[in-house]
Amino acid sequence: MAKARPSPNRLRLSAATSRVQSSAIRDLFGLLSRPEVISLAGGFPCVDAIDVDGLRDAAARAMRKSAAQALLYGSVQGHQPLRELIAERCRGYGTQLQAPDLLITSGSQQGIDLVARTMIDPGDTVAVEAPTYLGALQAFQAQGAKLVSVPTDADGLDVVALERIIEQHRPKLLYLIPNFANPTGAVLALRRRKPLLDLAQRYGVLLVEDDAYGELYFRDPPPPSLLSLATDDEREWVVHLSSFSKILAPGLRLAWIAAPAALMRHLLLAKQISDTHASATAQLVAFHFLNAGSLEPALSRARGYYAKQATVMQRSIGAELGDIPLRAALIRGGMFHWLELPEVDTNALLQQAVQAGVAFVPGAPFFADGAGSNYLRLSFASATADQIGEGMRRLAQAIRTHDRRASVLQPTRR
Repeated sequence: MAKARPSPNRLRLSAATSRVQSSAIRDLFGLLSRPEVISLAGGFPCVDAIDVDGLRDAAARAMRKSAAQALLYGSVQGHQPLRELIAERCRGYGTQLQAPDLLITSGSQQGIDLVARTMIDPGDTVAVEAPTYLGALQAFQAQGAKLVSVPTDADGLDVVALERIIEQHRPKLLYLIPNFANPTGAVLALRRRKPLLDLAQRYGVLLVEDDAYGELYFRDPPPPSLLSLATDDEREWVVHLSSFSKILAPGLRLAWIAAPAALMRHLLLAKQISDTHASATAQLVAFHFLNAGSLEPALSRARGYYAKQATVMQRSIGAELGDIPLRAALIRGGMFHWLELPEVDTNALLQQAVQAGVAFVPGAPFFADGAGSNYLRLSFASATADQIGEGMRRLAQAIRTHDRRASVLQPTRR
């Protein structure tokens, strides 16, 4: 019997799939198989910062009091009592949100994806911060968006530069992380927030405000959200995203979108097509956790934990990298330190760092235009204090022994 000949045909992927590049963080997992490698790469919440006992009790209450709701299909928009609690909490921060304004999503990444699929056609322009969250870049690239970078500084997005970019490129939307941004940790200054809202309304640009880290402040809370500062007219141009992943537990995969009614009906349809609804079980656990008044103590715990972690890393940077030319900002919240190494290509450095036993995320994947090759992101979220100290020692060793002549730097724009 003759052997079957290989088919000459090839798998025909969709254009959307072909446009998406793999996540740099996901690619790092292949380098971290050795247990001796200390990972300062992924922004993963630490279980020590999570109220495990409170969530266990909430899960027990969900099964005891709401088993049928938790185990069966639910509403596309999400469990209404949970949305009411979220809306009530958001009103405490100056918004006017009600439960119908909210859509519960399966994590904030899905929220970004739903907005992208609802708003973006191939060839549309999307403005993003330089640098920004690479998962958002992937979501917009999947829809065929043309990405335009907006400069940032220590006070967040440069609103003056943004207006020039809007006039030149006419973006359909702007995606930004105003509070303790990933990867920079920067906070958008209050003096820039109202002018940003004015620009959005004046030019018809949808603002996608991703506030995944706003609750993780170490001492002082960030300025009011764009949503809370917006007038009635400006509010029609603001989509607000937030998440339980960083403040409660990422395994619940729960987040929410606040959107104007004209957009919400389309987001609901996209959500229904995507996965029908977020996990009913997870929503009931979150509801009973919030309803018991457990969120504020849990937030206090998380803030204290990450503040301590950030201090440990900041001191380790000073102790181990003090003789190395670099720039690092003072971090006031979030999960990351962002370093600029003027003479080092961090893509090339990473391989040597892993050989030395430490991993980080190079800066280039966070830039839509491919810049940022002399930056790196360090996460202090899940490593222990000892691991942070040893990791910084190993990183310093890798930088000092790195062959800079082999580093080919691309022009860096910020």
